[in-house]
Amino acid sequence: MASTTAAAALRQFTFFDIEPVKDVHDPASPPDLFKNAPEISTMISSSHGLVVADIHGSVHLLNQAFVAVASWIAHVGGRVTHMVEEMGILISIGDEDNVRSSILKIWDLGKTDKRTGAPVLLRTAKVQPAGKPHPVTTVAPTSTLSFLSVGLADGTVLLYRHLDQSLSSTSSSASIPKPRVIHEIATEPVTFLAFVTAPTSVSMNPLSSPAVVDPANPGSTPTSNPPPTLSLVIVTTSSTYVYPILPKPSSPTAVLVDEIGAGLCCACVDWKSRWVVLGRDEAVVGIGSGGRLGVVSYEGRKSSLYTHLNYVVVVLPASTPTSVALPSSAAMKTPGPRQRKLTTDASSLSNALSTGSANGVNDPDAARVVLIDMENKMIAYVGVFERGIRDVVSAWGSVYVLGNDGMVTRLAEKPTGTKLALLYEKHLYSLALSFAYTQSLDTTDVHRHHGDYLYEKGDYEGAMKEYLQTIGGVRGSYVVRKFLTANLTPLLTLYLQELHTHGLANAEHTTLLLNTYAKVGDVAKVDAFVRSEGRIVGTVAFDGKTVPGEGTSREPPFDLDTAIRVCRQAGFFEQAAYLAKRWGRHEDFLRVVVEDIGAGSGDVKATEKADRGKIENGYKAAVGYLREVGGAGAESNLARYCRALLDNLPNETTQLLIDLCTISGPLPPSEIPQSPTQATSPPSYLALLALSRAPAVPPTLTGSDGAGKKVEDKEGEEDLATALAGGPSTQSLAPQVRTSGPGTQTPPRRPSPTLFFAHFVDHPGCFTTFLETVAERRWGQTLDGANRSELSAVTASGGEDEQAEKRDQAAVWNTLLELYLDEGIEGDQNTPCEHHKALRLLHSTHLPYDLTHALVLCSSHQYTPGLILLWEKMGMYEDVLRFWMEEHNSGTTSVPGCSELSPSSQVVSALRKYGPDNPYLYPLVLRFLTSTPALLTAHQADLESLLEHIESEKIMSPLSVVQVLSRNEVASVGLVKGWLMRRIKEGVDEIATDQQLISSYRSETRTRLKQVEDLEDTEHPRVFHVTRCSQCNGQLDLPSIHFMCNHSYHQRCLFENDTACPLCAHQHGVIQEIRRNNERLADQHELFLAEVKESGFRAVAGGFGRGWLGIGGNAAVSG
Repeated sequence: MASTTAAAALRQFTFFDIEPVKDVHDPASPPDLFKNAPEISTMISSSHGLVVADIHGSVHLLNQAFVAVASWIAHVGGRVTHMVEEMGILISIGDEDNVRSSILKIWDLGKTDKRTGAPVLLRTAKVQPAGKPHPVTTVAPTSTLSFLSVGLADGTVLLYRHLDQSLSSTSSSASIPKPRVIHEIATEPVTFLAFVTAPTSVSMNPLSSPAVVDPANPGSTPTSNPPPTLSLVIVTTSSTYVYPILPKPSSPTAVLVDEIGAGLCCACVDWKSRWVVLGRDEAVVGIGSGGRLGVVSYEGRKSSLYTHLNYVVVVLPASTPTSVALPSSAAMKTPGPRQRKLTTDASSLSNALSTGSANGVNDPDAARVVLIDMENKMIAYVGVFERGIRDVVSAWGSVYVLGNDGMVTRLAEKPTGTKLALLYEKHLYSLALSFAYTQSLDTTDVHRHHGDYLYEKGDYEGAMKEYLQTIGGVRGSYVVRKFLTANLTPLLTLYLQELHTHGLANAEHTTLLLNTYAKVGDVAKVDAFVRSEGRIVGTVAFDGKTVPGEGTSREPPFDLDTAIRVCRQAGFFEQAAYLAKRWGRHEDFLRVVVEDIGAGSGDVKATEKADRGKIENGYKAAVGYLREVGGAGAESNLARYCRALLDNLPNETTQLLIDLCTISGPLPPSEIPQSPTQATSPPSYLALLALSRAPAVPPTLTGSDGAGKKVEDKEGEEDLATALAGGPSTQSLAPQVRTSGPGTQTPPRRPSPTLFFAHFVDHPGCFTTFLETVAERRWGQTLDGANRSELSAVTASGGEDEQAEKRDQAAVWNTLLELYLDEGIEGDQNTPCEHHKALRLLHSTHLPYDLTHALVLCSSHQYTPGLILLWEKMGMYEDVLRFWMEEHNSGTTSVPGCSELSPSSQVVSALRKYGPDNPYLYPLVLRFLTSTPALLTAHQADLESLLEHIESEKIMSPLSVVQVLSRNEVASVGLVKGWLMRRIKEGVDEIATDQQLISSYRSETRTRLKQVEDLEDTEHPRVFHVTRCSQCNGQLDLPSIHFMCNHSYHQRCLFENDTACPLCAHQHGVIQEIRRNNERLADQHELFLAEVKESGFRAVAGGFGRGWLGIGGNAAVSG
C-alpha cells in the first residue's frame, strides 16, 4: 500500500558484486546438489561448512567449493524442516514415518560415527507438548546452547534449559531436559524466535538515528557496563512478545512489546543478537527486548528475511510496487501503551526503488533481493532473479542465493576502501562516518577526507574540526603544512595544543607552538601550556581511585627538553624554571636560575614583582632548590654551579654544603651563620691539587632578547609563582634508600667533602668554616678533641664506606693545616706558638692528618715549630739536630716561634732529649761541638759530659773518638788527656785478660787432641785400671765390660743390646744431633746470607765453627 505523501529519498548504492557459483566438475552448470532445487528444504551456515537438507530426510555438509564432505539420513522416511547450529552442534527437526510428532535430533559435526560415517548423534527427543502434536514453525538456540526454544503452529513456545550441561554428560542414559511451556496463545501461531541481548536504554539505541557517534569522544559511550541480559523475542502472526531469561525473574511471563507480527520466514535476528527485524508489507521494523527500536519504510509483500553481517536481506516478489513513503494510519496500527513510537523522521525514510526492471518481468515467480543497512539508513544492493528464489544463506562472508532453477549466485561485498571511495566521490562524509562506525572501522581516514574537502572549499574552521579528529592517525606535519600562513595561526595553535594534549607532539611541534606564543607575546597561554597535565603511564587502584602505581611515571604532554630550550631562548625564564622544577629536571632548573636569571635586576619594579613570588635572585632560588632536592641530585649539580653560588652567596652556599655533607636524608631549612673572616690576599693552599680555573658558569644558550617581551598578567603571574614556590617534583625528591636485604635498609650516602674543595679556591674563610664544621658534625673531631654524644649519633647514621671515610678525614685535616699555615698566627703576633691552630693540630693525637703531607706543608711554609714537632713524631731525630746545626752555621741566633736558646744550645738540648734512646746521635754532636773553636769554648763542659757518656755507655771506641777529634785542629790533646789515659789503661788490661784466655784454650785443645790420638792407636794395648762398676759401684768381677771412655760395668748391669757407654751415650747424642743440624743447615744458604746481613763478621765466624764453610774440625792448632 502506497501513500501519496512525498518522501525524502533514501540513499541507494551498489556495494555488492554478483558472480555465479559453478560445479567444480562442470563449470557450465551449478553445483550438482542444487540441480533439483525444489527438493531442498532448508540450508544454514555452520562452523564446519554449509549444511543442506532435503525433503527426503537427508543432510549434506558442503565445503566452500560446494562439494559434499559428509552426507547422512537424519530423518528416515520423512523430511527435515528446521536446522540450527552453534559451537559445532547441529540441531535438526523433522518428520519421520510412523511418528505423528516432530523429532528433534542433536548431532556433533566434529565427531564421526565409524559405523555409518555420519556425525555422532548425541540426543533424540519428540517435540510433543501435552501429547498434542503440532507442526514446528521455528527453533532458536543461544550461542552457548544453554537454552533452546521451539515454536509451534498452535502458538506454543517451548524452552529447554541447561541443554549444554545435558550434552556434556557422557552417560548413555542422559536425555534432553524436559521442556517448559513459556508462552501459549492458540489464536496466534508462532512464526519466529530469537534470543537477544540488546540494551533496553533508548540512549543506546543505534536504530533511533543514523550512527554518527564519534568513537573518539568518550562521552558518547556509557561509563559503566550494565549487567548482561538475555531475553527471548517471540514473534507471532499478529504480535511480538518478550520473555526474560537472564537475570532470571521471580515469576517470568511473556510481555507484549508490539502489536505487530510477521509471517513465516519474514523475520530475522540482528547479526549481533541485539534486536529482531520484522518484514511487514509497509516497512522493515526493528524490535528489541524493550519494544520497537526503529523502522525503515519499504513497501511490498515480504517473502522472507535473512541476516548478513550488518545487512538485512529482504526477498520480495519482483512485481511488488516499490514506492516508499511515510506509513499511513491504515497501514500501521496505533501504538499501544507497551509500544514504542514509530520513527518516521525524514532521515529514516527509504527511497523508492526503480520499477523499470520489475515492469519488464512477466514471470510471476520472479523475486527481488534487497540488502538494507538499517543502522545507516541506506540500501546496499538491489537485484532481480527472474526464476525465483528458493533460499538465501550467509556463509564465508558472502550472500548465496539459491534460485528455483538450481542456480547459485554469490553476492560478494566490495572492499571497504572501495565503498568509502564511492561515498567520498559523492561527498557523503556523514554517511561514510556512520558506515565506518557501524563496521567498527577506524574513522581517521573519513575525517581526513572530509577535512581536505572543507579545506579546498575555504572552510578552514570546519576543516580544522575534522583534522582534530585525525590526531593519532594522521601525521601532524600533514595538517601543520596546511595552516602555516599568518591568517591561519590561531587554527594552527589550536591543532598544536591538541597534539600536546594527546601526547603526540614531537620536538618540532613544541618549538612551533611556543614560538607562536612568543610571536604574539601571550604569556597567559605560555603559563597554561607549561602547567598542562602529563599522561599517567600505568595506574593502580587505591581506595577506590586510580593513582600512579609503584614503578609508574608521569610524563609531560610535550617534549620537555625542547619546551625548556625554547622558553629560555624566548625569554620566558620563569616558565622554563617551572617546567624544570615541575618535572624534576634539576640541571635545567639550575641552568635557568643561575645562567639566565642570576642576581636579578634589583630595581623598584623588581621588588614589587618579588612581592608576588617571582624569582628575582636566581642564586637564592638555586640554593633553596638544592636544599630541597638534597642527596645525589644536589651533589651532581653543585659540581657545576657551586663556584658561581659561592661567588654570589658565600655564606648560604657554605651552609648548604655543610648540611649536605653532614646530614643523611632531607636537609633542614637554611640557617645562615655569621660571615667568616675573608682573606685579604689570594690563598696559596691546594697547590698540590693542580686545579684548573674554569669559568664559574658555563656559556649560556643563544637566544633573542627581544623575542620574549611579556604582557603583564597579574593572575597568571601569581599562579605561576605559586607553582614555583612549591618544591621540586615529588618523584625526584623520593628518598633513595638502598636495600641490602629483606627487611633492612641502608641510609642515604652523604657525599664526600673532597668533592667541593676546588670550588673554595677564592674563598679561604668560607673554606675554613666548611672544613671545621664538617669535621665536627660528621666525625665529632675538633682541635680541642671534644666528642659530644650527638655528634657520634650523626656519624653513625651515614651509610658510607669506612675506608673512604678515613681518607676523607685525612684530606679535611690536611687541607685545614694548609689553611691555618696560610692564615698565620691569629690575633697578636706575640701570641705564644702553642696557641697557633696549626701547632695545635700538629700536637693533637686524635686528628687523622697525614704526617708526610703535613711535613711537606710545614717545609714549604717554613714553619719551624711544626717541622720540629713532626720530626719528633716521625722519629727523625737526626733531622732535628741537623736543622739546629744548619741554623748555627747560618749565623741565626734564635728562631721565631721557639725558645730563646741559641741553635748550638738547641743541639745539646735535643741530644739530651733524644740521645739515651738513639746512641747514633752522639758521634754527630761530637763532630759538631769540635767543629769550631767558638763552639768548643762555649760548650767545653758539654763536651766533657758527652765524652763521659760515650765512655760509660761504650758508644764509641777510643780510636773512633780520636779520629773524630783529630780531623781538625780545634781540639787539643790536653783536652782529652785524662780520658785517653783511662781508655788506654782499660785496653791494656783487656788485652792481658784475653791472652790468658787464649793460653787456657790452647792447653785444653792439646789435651783433647792427645786423647783422640791415643784412641786411634790400635797397636798399643789399653790398660784399664778401673776396679768398680760405673753403674752399681760394686767390685768388678768377671764377666765385665770396659769402654774406651774409662768406664767399666758388670755384664749384668748392661742391657743385652747396649754397644755404647750408658753414661756417655746421652752426651755424645747431643753432640751428634748438633752436628747433624749443622750439616742440614749447611745447605740453607738463604738463612746464612740473612745472618751475614744482620750480624756480619759474627755470622761468618759462626759459620766456620759449625763447619758450614767446609773446614774440618781437626785443623792444626797453632801454638
